[in-house]
Amino acid sequence: MILRVRSLALGRSLPLLWRPLSTTTSTLPSASSNLPPSTATPSLPDPSTLPPTSLVPPPVQFSPVFIPPAEDPLLSLLTNIIMRDGKRHRAAKLVTGTLSYLHSVTLAPPLPILREAVRLASPAVKVSTLRKSAKNVPSPRALTERQSTKQALRWILAASEKRSDKSITHRLAKEIVGVVKGDSDVLKRKEEVHRLAVVNRANAPRR
Repeated sequence: MILRVRSLALGRSLPLLWRPLSTTTSTLPSASSNLPPSTATPSLPDPSTLPPTSLVPPPVQFSPVFIPPAEDPLLSLLTNIIMRDGKRHRAAKLVTGTLSYLHSVTLAPPLPILREAVRLASPAVKVSTLRKSAKNVPSPRALTERQSTKQALRWILAASEKRSDKSITHRLAKEIVGVVKGDSDVLKRKEEVHRLAVVNRANAPRR
């Protein structure tokens, strides 16, 4: 009889022990509500609005497209044309002096000016003489990009020799400026070659 009464009393108290957690915690006061406004938990800021943590720019990813050449092809070609008796170091010093004087005259980067002068002076064709039926016939032929650039540099160097300056660097720099301005004999020579090629276009080789 005593055991039965204890089991009934335990059965009546079990519902209180197994009450759901939501009903028991809903009546508990929150810890942040009792805190003063100054000690309340602050909200986290947006990461996008935070200032950068470092002023160092991110490293540039490797790409073979942005690898600069060890030596500029145009300057290397100009050095080879100027070089005499295998003295490449002397020819390189002349090219450097030309670019330096060109910069002092124009107050601009010298390499773009040189490229523009070579572009304006580069011929598209050359006219060579062929012998046909006991006759010397002029025949126009197309030039590659390297051949055209090389011919333009040779014409600029030949035209610079006619100037009165003593230094080759001054003569060459002034001739480059003259080609860009349009008052150089190199441009007239280029127009003459193109006119001759158009006149003798019938003698061009056919494939």
